[in-house]
Amino acid sequence: MVRLSTIGILLGIVLFFIPVPPFAMIASVIVLVVSVVLRLLGK
Repeated sequence: MVRLSTIGILLGIVLFFIPVPPFAMIASVIVLVVSVVLRLLGK
């Protein structure tokens, strides 16, 4: 099973490159940061 953090990182990267409203881009950055933190914590 793929870990949630991996999905979050991929989702953040995809959203970052899709031309979206600023809010969605900010949200993708937040998701990306949270995913990296979770990965570092080993969850």
